[in-house]
Amino acid sequence: MTTSAPPAPAAPAATGRPRFIQRFGVAERLLHWLFTVDVTLLVLSGLGLYLPPEHNPVLERRALMHTIHIDAAIGMFVLPLLFVALWPDTARRLWHDVEWFDADDWRWLRRAGIPRFLRRNPLPAQSRFNAGQKLNTIAVAAATVGFIGTGIIMDYGARLPPSWSDAADTWHIWLMYLGAPLLAGHVILAVLPPSTRPAMRGIVTGWVRLDFARRRHAKWVAEVAPESSDSE
Repeated sequence: MTTSAPPAPAAPAATGRPRFIQRFGVAERLLHWLFTVDVTLLVLSGLGLYLPPEHNPVLERRALMHTIHIDAAIGMFVLPLLFVALWPDTARRLWHDVEWFDADDWRWLRRAGIPRFLRRNPLPAQSRFNAGQKLNTIAVAAATVGFIGTGIIMDYGARLPPSWSDAADTWHIWLMYLGAPLLAGHVILAVLPPSTRPAMRGIVTGWVRLDFARRRHAKWVAEVAPESSDSE
């Protein structure tokens, strides 16, 4: 999951060295990495419950996998509530950054799928999140709600009509199939392409290179550090 940070000026740097700008604060990074750990536990324990016996390395520990899965699901539910309670201003800022789409975002979405050498116009300048990151964050949030809802029905299936439990089980698996490409794409973009890999520094340290921020989030740089709009 990607998060926002309070506006911050570019960090001063010695002449000839790269300059940096703060993109994420401590709260945002903590939320991201706790969510990452939670999702990892859910994926691994979920596979332990889902795989057939001939492909299941933890078959004899199924009860443990179930306990880990439920505890991680509870953590996924509690984590955003704690985030909102402890850092309400940051949570409001994050919500605004993610849910607000302007004309440049819609133009970005229309052009982003076109190979660069075929584009007649460059991609529009973006804010702290580009339009793709916004859609990804919204999709992850929606999937989280779906996982929790269907998981509750599955866990209490014995007390509900069989059709409810069967439908919840089906939707839970479909959410897994639909969520896997989002997760894989997020990880791949974070660690492999040279053009997007510098963003990883932001979620680890909170800071990204100013030249990278100008290329990818020019509108945000102009808003939070207008004095950095000149050339390095």
